[in-house]
Amino acid sequence: MEQFYHAKFFGLLKRLKRLYHPFNPDTDTVTRQSHSPEAYLEMKNDLVKEIRPLLDNANYEELTEEALNIALAKTSPHGVEVTVDFEDFDDISLFYRGEAYKYEERRDWKSLYLKKEEVRVNIYRRLFLLLKPKTLTQRAQEIAERDGQELEKVIKKLRKDNKVLIEGEKSERIFIKLFKDIPHPDLEMLFPNTKVRMTMQDKLKIGVTGGGGTVGGVVTMIGKIGAVIEPFSLIMAVGGFGGVLWRQIKNVFTQHTRYMATLAKHLYYYNLDNNAGALAYMVNMAEMEESKEALLSYLFIVHDNGRLDRKGLDEAIEAHMSMTYELPMDFEVDDGVEKLLRLGLIEERETLLYAVAITEALSSLERSWSEIIAPGSAKKAAQEPVRSVLNWLKSSS
Repeated sequence: MEQFYHAKFFGLLKRLKRLYHPFNPDTDTVTRQSHSPEAYLEMKNDLVKEIRPLLDNANYEELTEEALNIALAKTSPHGVEVTVDFEDFDDISLFYRGEAYKYEERRDWKSLYLKKEEVRVNIYRRLFLLLKPKTLTQRAQEIAERDGQELEKVIKKLRKDNKVLIEGEKSERIFIKLFKDIPHPDLEMLFPNTKVRMTMQDKLKIGVTGGGGTVGGVVTMIGKIGAVIEPFSLIMAVGGFGGVLWRQIKNVFTQHTRYMATLAKHLYYYNLDNNAGALAYMVNMAEMEESKEALLSYLFIVHDNGRLDRKGLDEAIEAHMSMTYELPMDFEVDDGVEKLLRLGLIEERETLLYAVAITEALSSLERSWSEIIAPGSAKKAAQEPVRSVLNWLKSSS
């Protein structure tokens, strides 16, 4: 059964690699081939049509817009708050598999930052992200029309400030990312156009210390100017005041750098794979999930042959996983049963499930496997190149 699903998903991987090639930002293949915008759109739609069933086979669920907005409205437990301009993208697809929680320690103002407290953080165990950035010209036209600005000025500004928008040969690139254990409030960190901003608490903290230092510097400078009018003393007073201002500005930049380091560190540990590698990872995951669902269903049906219906099978598998592995799960029994029916390994009679004889099951699996390797007339066509090579060798000798 594992060999059947391996062959099935190996074929899917080959199709995905072919479909993704025109959009792969990591490709180093030189080609003179070009496509019209309409052709790129059709190819992109074909790619998405293959990816969505793949994610479903790997038991991923699409993150709803409501859940995304709730997560983005929260402040990260790491003290990082960022914003994302979703208008920079043509396509955004975000899928997750599994939710859990973990505990992290952080200091709280209620304890005057003297002791750490445990904070519960909800996380997504796995996240799949697909991004299609807009072209620089496309986004510039949108901004120019919205704000009534000159197109050339907008293009110049975006080219300087926005590194996400693409132009030229890479205008059709699609980015695919895989992450693990992402806290709900940190979803913004996954996007390449995040802009770091300080939390209100940090703004107040810097404002109070900065304001107090600045006021103190002003008072000190006025006192010195009032006491003496010598040029040297005046220069020293102004220099001291400038030093106070610079120290507060430096604090702001230091805080910003600390935030960026936090982002980089967490993304380093969260990232699983990228682009073509992410697709291969997902194919392997889908293959394992499909195999496990079918195999679990088959083993329990064989064990209780003719005594279980779908509901009983579902309860038996879930109870076994809970007692044996202490792993609560919602087994997709219909998926498992339908797979076995399509493979001809079981029969469903009057709602009860029966396993066919082992010899018949093996023959059915072999037929299904052969259809994947060389379906119908394709088997004969696949042998033609081999025959051609053999005939050439014979004639050469």
